[in-house]
Amino acid sequence: IMEKKHGLVALLLLLLLVACGPTDNYGYPSKINFGKEGGTKFCSGRLGMSNININDYNGNGESEIIIDENDTIIAKYYWLTAKCKRLAGSEIKIMAEPNTTGKKRTLYVYGSIYNDDATIKVTQDK
Repeated sequence: IMEKKHGLVALLLLLLLVACGPTDNYGYPSKINFGKEGGTKFCSGRLGMSNININDYNGNGESEIIIDENDTIIAKYYWLTAKCKRLAGSEIKIMAEPNTTGKKRTLYVYGSIYNDDATIKVTQDK
């Protein structure tokens, strides 16, 4: 069974690499991971985002969203903060607070691009 799973994973990875168009997450990574100490990571894609949001795996969560005087969108939800310049540049800054829960944790950053979303799964080690 394990060999079949590895073959399936390899096939899925191949399909992900071959996929073009919106399914490639607009060039943004589909997943990033932080160590338990937290930190900051920068992710780049091909297109700028008009909005960002952070949710849990059920799609729930009201992230606190601020647009500052420099047209930077800042979304904050629990331990995660995401920032990007609205429709200017295609870099998103993601910051994780240190993890003191003793559990691995996961949130999703959604960036609005036209009528679609780029989704970045953010995990943090325990």
